[in-house]
Amino acid sequence: MRSPVQRSLAVAALLSLFAIPALAQEDEEGRFALGVGGGLVTSGGSSDPYFMGNLRMRIGYRAAGEERQGSVFGFVEPEVGYSTRSIGTFDSKDTLVGVNVGGAVRLRVFEYFVGGGVGYHFLDETGITSGGQSLDVSDNNVGVNAQFGFDVRMSEVVSIFGVGRYDLVQETDEQRDARRRLGVRSGEQQTKVYLGVRFRL
Repeated sequence: MRSPVQRSLAVAALLSLFAIPALAQEDEEGRFALGVGGGLVTSGGSSDPYFMGNLRMRIGYRAAGEERQGSVFGFVEPEVGYSTRSIGTFDSKDTLVGVNVGGAVRLRVFEYFVGGGVGYHFLDETGITSGGQSLDVSDNNVGVNAQFGFDVRMSEVVSIFGVGRYDLVQETDEQRDARRRLGVRSGEQQTKVYLGVRFRL
């Protein structure tokens, strides 16, 4: 089982990998945005809380006031996410570290975007079978996602955003066997819906 320190180092390494090249560019107002949010993730017939954070870095940035209505720009977005799942004696913790790419269209104070990405899911799963056998499985799984969402600007610095997304997460044979013995449905397919606040830097 990975320790919190190992996970924190993995998150920091991934964020710095994508953030350092962008930070080397001229730091113009509005190029970066830090988002935090929460919502629900539905997986294997269970709906559970989901928490996330990301750093959006715009591609093809224009200074404030120079953007045309309806203009399209791209973005790169390192992210972290966390959810827990509990069914009977089965408990699962899913820590996501990944990166998304996408495009957005600006219409006055509204912004619509679509994107997709890839990431690692650090899964810790425990449970007790009907026969009293204790199961403890920890593994790192690759996942991909497709998403769409919107931003509503409340000011030049703050906006509210909403996202709907679909994640497909790889499962190992050991995880499938453990869930089968616990009578828990597969968690490979995840549907997430969440709201949050974005701070433009």
